[in-house]
Amino acid sequence: SDADEGFVFDAGKQTVGAYMVRWLEDFAKADLAPRTYHNYKLQVREHIIPAFGNMKLSRVDTPNVQALYSAKLRDGLKASSVRYIHAVLHRALSKAVDLRLIARNPAASADPPKVRHEEMTPLDAQQTRTFLDAASGEKYEALYVLSLTCGLRMGESLGLKWSDIDLE
Repeated sequence: SDADEGFVFDAGKQTVGAYMVRWLEDFAKADLAPRTYHNYKLQVREHIIPAFGNMKLSRVDTPNVQALYSAKLRDGLKASSVRYIHAVLHRALSKAVDLRLIARNPAASADPPKVRHEEMTPLDAQQTRTFLDAASGEKYEALYVLSLTCGLRMGESLGLKWSDIDLE
């Protein structure tokens, strides 16, 4: 009935691996920042293609996707990493739906794992003094002192540039 109404969902013999490579180059690359594109490519190469690469695009279903998430968690990946795999796969398969290669996005009804945020425990005064004493004279001592005194996270500390400093 879909074909009668002009809706043709036919991925032919196209594999998930071939589709993902094409999607990355033809669609994702133009829309993403270079670093994000690199991260998407990494997810495709390391996780999605090994799991589904030889499978026909039209054969991927929600139980396959859910099994991928479960396997990655069993292999020791963090929930946030599995959610990132889900985001990439969901976006790619959404485009496949838009292109009428598949009728629906199987990742849309899969349940990626919930990320549980552990409460951080800051260093107490004695731990801070011990850390600063150990860092004294080290190459990155100034970075450690700045991070501790300002409460900066690692990414914030490492992302600082000279232009961020107002010496006046």
